Amino acid sequence: MKFLIMIILLAGLSAAQTTKEWAAAEAGHLKIPATLDSFKTFPHLSPFNQDTTSSCWSFSTLSFLESEMARQGVAPVRLAVMYPVYWGFVEKAARYIETKGASHFAPGDLFTGVLKTIEKYGIVPQQVYHGQSLPGVYNHKELYAALDKYLAEIKKIKNWDREEGVEKITEILDHYLGRPPTRFDFKGKSYTPQSFLKDYCRIRPDDYRMYTSFSYAPFGGEVVLDVPDNWARIAEYRNLPLDQFYGNLIKALKRGYSAAIDADISEPGRLPEQDVCFIPAFDYPAAAIDQKAREFRFNNGSTTDDHLMHIVGYTRYADGDWFLVKDSWRNAWEGRHKGYYLMRGDYVKLKVLAYVLHKEALND
Repeated sequence: MKFLIMIILLAGLSAAQTTKEWAAAEAGHLKIPATLDSFKTFPHLSPFNQDTTSSCWSFSTLSFLESEMARQGVAPVRLAVMYPVYWGFVEKAARYIETKGASHFAPGDLFTGVLKTIEKYGIVPQQVYHGQSLPGVYNHKELYAALDKYLAEIKKIKNWDREEGVEKITEILDHYLGRPPTRFDFKGKSYTPQSFLKDYCRIRPDDYRMYTSFSYAPFGGEVVLDVPDNWARIAEYRNLPLDQFYGNLIKALKRGYSAAIDADISEPGRLPEQDVCFIPAFDYPAAAIDQKAREFRFNNGSTTDDHLMHIVGYTRYADGDWFLVKDSWRNAWEGRHKGYYLMRGDYVKLKVLAYVLHKEALND
């Protein structure tokens, strides 16, 4: 019946209107927080544009860790967004070669693309590693093409020599991103990436927990987030029923913990010029969103892990939950809140695949 209603509503759209236009018209009647001051916000650094890259996972997760530094009393510093990208590609290439081309290799990644990488390689400040071989904005089109070309070549001739392959991949990365430092000076002290993570940032990657909500696996245990960007098939996502998944997120935010989120953004209700993300009534009635609705969108491919962002604020406004989301995607600068979205609770319930929190955020 719900889908019949949606079809009838869509049929009423004029031929000249798109679903985006219809959503924009509906957004004009929403009760939306008027200013960013309406939110209880968490300390965070200013939004940072990812330009022409597919590295939202690094921008968002590092933003989250910068806020974690502040929450734990450490003066936050902008962390080098291309550092996990560099070492992430090295790890992906190694796995691709080890599996003889069976492993997924692409620019995308998840929270684990940062957490697992910095656990092994440490982290550095943005000011000591920009990850740009040439000055200007980030543009990874040539980098991606070079990596894909090389891996296609070794797959074609079945040259699965791990050492040789990783060496060639690092040469490509060195050319386009520059070689990451192994030692550097910061605020009068000398650090390695590992000592900077431990002694300055005071971040312990194994202190973080990831949560999801899908019925393809039993609730209560840790599962694989079944998306291509989980290239290492990491099974560390605690699977919760939707009500608990959503309620725990709000509980953590109210306690002063921010969260990074993995979401689908290819929706008519994500409107950059109006700085808003919501589920329009013609798409799915907000009150009807449940586990089955969420599952249906995931199973038919209309919910994918498009984009990772960082929740930096929360408020209850006009009887609804609203989340202040810091975004790195370039169209987040099209509205008046440059680099931010105001996300309504229905969007989180239907379209946020997973989130990451400090392990103490949900301790009772």
